[in-house]
Amino acid sequence: MPSEKKDKTKEPAAAKKAVKEKAKKKPAKEKPAKEKAEKKPVEKKRNRDREITIILSAVLAALTIAGLILFFIMPDPYADIPETQQISEVPEPEEIPEPDDEPIVIPTPPAIVYPAPAYDFIEEEVWVEAPGIKHEYTIAWVSDVHMITDLEPGDVCESSLETVLNRYETLSITPDGIHGKDLWPMIIDYLNYRDFDAVIFGGDILDYCSTSNMLALEKGFSRLKYPEDRILYIRADHDYGVWYSDGSTGFDDYKAADLHIALDGDDYTRKYIDFGDLIIAGVNRSIKKPGEEQMTVLTELYSRGVPVIAATHVPYYSQVDPSLEELSMLVRNRIYYWDPSSETYGIDADMQNYLDLIYAEDSPCVEVLAGHLHAAWEGEIREGLEEHIFSPAFMGVIGVVHVIPEGESH
Repeated sequence: MPSEKKDKTKEPAAAKKAVKEKAKKKPAKEKPAKEKAEKKPVEKKRNRDREITIILSAVLAALTIAGLILFFIMPDPYADIPETQQISEVPEPEEIPEPDDEPIVIPTPPAIVYPAPAYDFIEEEVWVEAPGIKHEYTIAWVSDVHMITDLEPGDVCESSLETVLNRYETLSITPDGIHGKDLWPMIIDYLNYRDFDAVIFGGDILDYCSTSNMLALEKGFSRLKYPEDRILYIRADHDYGVWYSDGSTGFDDYKAADLHIALDGDDYTRKYIDFGDLIIAGVNRSIKKPGEEQMTVLTELYSRGVPVIAATHVPYYSQVDPSLEELSMLVRNRIYYWDPSSETYGIDADMQNYLDLIYAEDSPCVEVLAGHLHAAWEGEIREGLEEHIFSPAFMGVIGVVHVIPEGESH
């Protein structure tokens, strides 16, 4: 009995061993069909890439061989060109010399040479001493040309033409027969020929205002060699007057004013020349008293502490010399300047305020320059202060004013 039990226990162990060995000998499981299907496209792509690589290598080799064949077969393009025509070596750049220490001198253009005037003008000289100035100033004065250019109706109405033509032949003409319209260009020639420090046009350059007269005036002004701040044009009644025009011509005071503004600005507050140590103070339209704006400027000019030359068309009366009145009555048959007793140029309080700038004992005014009378006069208007009234330009006269340092001989 015991031996039977022992055999039963061994059977299971032997059976297990047999099962294991059988399992080892069993073939491996095959991979699923899906994995096999995925591998096929990859292999195809690899094969295609190999084919492309082989083709490109063959093309490259063919191109290389063709290039070598052309290199050895093609002739030299420069074989028939003479050596002298072949490209030579690039020459080395020349050395640039160092600049000299001396500065480059730019040549100045030649000076403009102005021709002498065709007319032989009379120079009416005036000498003025001014304290504090360091050198002489030479100033030209031109007044009373009374230029007329309208010889037929235009801005001058037909009814006034006879009067204008009469003035053309009797007033606007020199003693030797040169009319104002022909004299004016020669005046410009004279001014340019000389070298003045400043030029004063002292009024009545025109006999009346018209388009034609203003064109002639502008043509002369445009030729002047002097800078604007060295030209002083103080207008008078004739420069602005439109007496010979009426409604039929269309020319009036407004058009006259516009033409004067177009010429040089005609600013009443800029009627002076400032040299720094000397001032020329002009009065515009001096047939009337200075207006408020002009008076403000004049007062400031006379307060700068430097000598002043007063420039006016209409002269001022003399407190000490009766010969001025005698000359005026002889030439004009009336007192034809600013005077308390003048019917034309009587002095009111406003005008006296201006004249006080000149007649005061401590005034910086050293000279008065004027025109208008059509006759020359020189004398004291108060003790120590002289006035010079110039001859008219229609007499062939141009004024030359020499302003010299005080105490210098002349």
